[in-house]
Amino acid sequence: MARIQNDKLSGLIGNAIISSRYGKPYIRSRPLHVKNPKTPAQQNQRSKFKAATEFVSRNLNSLIRPYWNPEARRQRMTGQNLFFKLNIHAFDENGLADLSFLKPVTGNLGGFENLEVICLADDTIELRWTNNSRDSKTNENNHLIVFGCDAQNYVHNLKCNSKRKDEYCCIQTDYPILFLFFWNENLEIASEYEWVKRVDGYE
Repeated sequence: MARIQNDKLSGLIGNAIISSRYGKPYIRSRPLHVKNPKTPAQQNQRSKFKAATEFVSRNLNSLIRPYWNPEARRQRMTGQNLFFKLNIHAFDENGLADLSFLKPVTGNLGGFENLEVICLADDTIELRWTNNSRDSKTNENNHLIVFGCDAQNYVHNLKCNSKRKDEYCCIQTDYPILFLFFWNENLEIASEYEWVKRVDGYE
């Protein structure tokens, strides 16, 4: 559709495209076909983008909106776009995420110090760390956030009431892979994350 702006006509009329260059108007034909390359590399990139998109859709309410959106707003982006920017390389053409490259959360809050993970009986995990509070941002009241990951790349927020100052948390879960981070709810800032792998892969 064509439009007039500042006394200049531009846009699409039929198969003609009206535009301007260096202040002078010109008309060119609309291309009959748009190139859609299907090289292996381009198809692989599309598959990775599709996989990342599906991950975001599955975890929009549990992860992206509460923990990615605040950081993205500071960078004048959306949480989804920031996730893509930092994680597109972590997905393969089969839709699987490589956890060694996946950043489940992003932020510059002080992370864990001397983290110790003890797997006990009845699917119980004991976490211990050192309280490394140092300022108003990385403080003793930062909340511990724990997510479990399943084989379909869904992440589930596990109930946890511990804070940085507690230096201890005990969680009962059968998820084989967890990730955890501290969260300053007043400033909406996440810390560096830690992966916890209870088994090698999924059963």
